[in-house]
Amino acid sequence: MLNKLFLIVLILSFNLGFSQSECYNSDFSTGTFSGWEGYHGTADNPNAIKEFKDNQHKIITTSTLEPRTCFQVPTIPPGESFSVKLGNEINGSEGETLVYSMNVTPENSIFLYKYAIIVQDPGHKPSDQPGFSVRITDINGVTIDPLCGDYQVYAGQRDQNFSFCTYIDPETGARQNVNWTPWKTVGVNLSPYIGKIIKIEFTTKDCLPGEHFGYAYISAKCAKLKADLKVCASEAAFNLTAPYGFNKYLWTYEGQPVGLGEQTISLPLADYPEGAIFECTMTAFSNTNLCESKIQIALTKPTKVTPVFNAKTSCNSSQASFNPVIFENLTSTTEPNVKWNWDFGDGTTSIDKDPTHIFVNSGNYNVKLTATTENGCTFNLITPISINNNPLAEPVLLQNQKFCSQNSTIAAINVGNQNLKWFSSLTSTVELPITTTLVDKTTYYASLSENGCLGKRLAFVASITNIPTPTGSATQYFCTIDKPTIADIDAKGTGIKWYKTINDVNVLSTATVLTNGLYYGAQTDLQSGCESKDRLKVNVILQDPPNTLPVSFKKELCLNDELVIRALKDEKTEMVIYESENAINPLSDNSPVSSGTTYYASIIDPETNCESIKRSAILASVIPCELVVYNSITIDGNDLNDHFVIKNIEFFPENTVEIYNRFGQLVYKTAKYGINENYFYGEANAGEVFQKSKKLPTGSYFYIINFKKTVSSENNLQKGFLYISNNE
Repeated sequence: MLNKLFLIVLILSFNLGFSQSECYNSDFSTGTFSGWEGYHGTADNPNAIKEFKDNQHKIITTSTLEPRTCFQVPTIPPGESFSVKLGNEINGSEGETLVYSMNVTPENSIFLYKYAIIVQDPGHKPSDQPGFSVRITDINGVTIDPLCGDYQVYAGQRDQNFSFCTYIDPETGARQNVNWTPWKTVGVNLSPYIGKIIKIEFTTKDCLPGEHFGYAYISAKCAKLKADLKVCASEAAFNLTAPYGFNKYLWTYEGQPVGLGEQTISLPLADYPEGAIFECTMTAFSNTNLCESKIQIALTKPTKVTPVFNAKTSCNSSQASFNPVIFENLTSTTEPNVKWNWDFGDGTTSIDKDPTHIFVNSGNYNVKLTATTENGCTFNLITPISINNNPLAEPVLLQNQKFCSQNSTIAAINVGNQNLKWFSSLTSTVELPITTTLVDKTTYYASLSENGCLGKRLAFVASITNIPTPTGSATQYFCTIDKPTIADIDAKGTGIKWYKTINDVNVLSTATVLTNGLYYGAQTDLQSGCESKDRLKVNVILQDPPNTLPVSFKKELCLNDELVIRALKDEKTEMVIYESENAINPLSDNSPVSSGTTYYASIIDPETNCESIKRSAILASVIPCELVVYNSITIDGNDLNDHFVIKNIEFFPENTVEIYNRFGQLVYKTAKYGINENYFYGEANAGEVFQKSKKLPTGSYFYIINFKKTVSSENNLQKGFLYISNNE
């Protein structure tokens, strides 16, 4: 059956891994089931529920030996990093499925997977046995090739290379007879379906009666369906290699078999003309179905590369030791992706195309350049090179030099008048700039430089004094009115210096007034003067709470109150009072208050405990706050004691006065009593008495005075009796 979808099985008896997969996460390399679908159900309906179930779909990331194979099978196949355990060792007629969907392209037209089966063989009929199956379908779930795209293995099946193990449960002591297979590789040729989406479905199941288990381990990758040719001008034979994973290979030329029946064959180059077409028939075993596929490849002109290089140095003393030798690769080739390998003959190598190398010792060295083409052909060139003794002496350096971490660069090293070049190793070809930061206990190499030549290298070990960074809160708050300075920043450390930027070199004075923004502090060693390399970053936030008091207002105090500063304050607002707008020292609560004097108040914010800079003007006014009632009037026309006198009522214009007769009848009512000559002269103005608008008769009357004190803004009530003597 030619050019059909096929399934192949190859028993692995050696460590063989897949190359990089061309199918996303088919190998579970993300550690997840991304790109996969999971199902579970019963042995006769494994796809009943679409979901991943922990004890039936388990990604394996650490390989162990499966105990039910007598510790013969690793849970991850050799050469791989992940696998999936599909199913479990629990009886119960369970079934489970994994489905991988892929868009077939020329890059992934071979789907390779590995599996190892662990099943019990109860001797049931094949359809009731525990088993493992693979089915390839179209996007609608229809099997695309019933002959080669439907592969099934059941417990006890012949020709599946089953092994036997008696497993004893360490907890219960129960014995289980288990059949198992070593890891096998299965290949799926999907090239007839390039451009289409197909699904590959893996299923495991227990036996149908539910008394015996079946599960498997799976790993998968994708590869290209193509043959490889290796034909090199430097070799008398050429190699043909077919895709990995087939059970049988048959190579033919003009219809006749050539080579051995193997994946890779080697043939004499002289026996075949350029352009000769070779065909490989690849056979995959899929139980009872024979599936074949063919690929062709043409013999091309032999690959040839002739390596050429030149070695030179900028030193006048040609190729002296410790001077960089530049190897100029002059090889000309049309081969793509040529890889280069240099062996300098002194135990060191390089894969750069044009490397630069340093020979530490003088002598003769055989330098070898190897060019490797994309198809694996290699070509070599060996050229001798002579390295002379270096005429320049080693530098002279004091080894006990110490440096501060904040300014420790190569430029800080005391070298006297010597012209030195610095390197990171004895053979490094890359010069270190003098701005390179020194690292404590790190070795650097110095070399004299004269007329383009470098001398022998001297090792110099850096000794850096590392001062720890000061510690403190990253954000610090201050009250603007306190005029905080650098000295007020809270940080722990010795000799702390403050800067305005992270790299600033100008130290701020401790008297510098703080502003909103960042400040950077470095700790200083008082003996060496070294600063910490890193600086503490502090964000300074100045707080000036708004003054919630009116800009100016009058505060009335009662004459009989305690006339001190305390009386000017509001119980709901914490206030600080000064004798002038710019006064520095606040007045104490017990300082006396003078009527008609203006004082100035700021507030204290309860959240920040900061005082406002802005102050409010308070005009202190002392007034009498009690009423004195004269409770008799005389109506006789002589203007003496002729009206109801309420002393101090004029200080409380928000008032009402009511007068009632002995029968409880309202005879007089007015508001704003005492204002603008508004007085009671004994004449009724309210009620329904016959004497309304006339003088009231002699007798006792009851008054009610309701007034509002400005000081407290509360209503006050004062009652009493008024005697009217009417002599008219």
